[in-house]
Amino acid sequence: MFTPIIRIVLVILSLIAAIYFYSKKDYVNMSMMLVACGLFIYGYFKYGTIYAAFQQIKKNNIKKAEKLISKVKNPNKLTKREKSYYYFTTGIIALEKKKFEKSHSDLTQALDIGLRTENDKSIVLLNLANIELLREDHNKAIEYIKILKQLKLKPIVELETNRIEKEIKTSKNNV
Repeated sequence: MFTPIIRIVLVILSLIAAIYFYSKKDYVNMSMMLVACGLFIYGYFKYGTIYAAFQQIKKNNIKKAEKLISKVKNPNKLTKREKSYYYFTTGIIALEKKKFEKSHSDLTQALDIGLRTENDKSIVLLNLANIELLREDHNKAIEYIKILKQLKLKPIVELETNRIEKEIKTSKNNV
């Protein structure tokens, strides 16, 4: 949730507060500050910077998202939910770089692991359909669209779904 710099600042502030409370012989608050410090450190190693990278993807800031997600050194140690959003983020980054194989692989993994919201699932399915359209595999693109239509879609996702469907029909007619 926090960037590494913010985490470092919070750890330092927690340690300073713990030292202050120790000097005042307030051991309860000192203990709480040390626990907070430990939680910030634990959170960094357990969850990394995935949430911050995912937020940058939502803002369409791909470069910053890529920088943040690259700080995750071992995605296999992440929790199930964090791992799914790790692959969601890396899949979108790969798609922006036109690395369709990696993007398809990562987005499929994110979907298989399980995403938290229906909107996130719809975005992944929409991107998978778009990749298949770009690969000119219309049958797979249609399969993703069918699954996508079973979800409750936000208006922008629905517009994009309709656009991809039209492109598939146009592309099929041209063949």
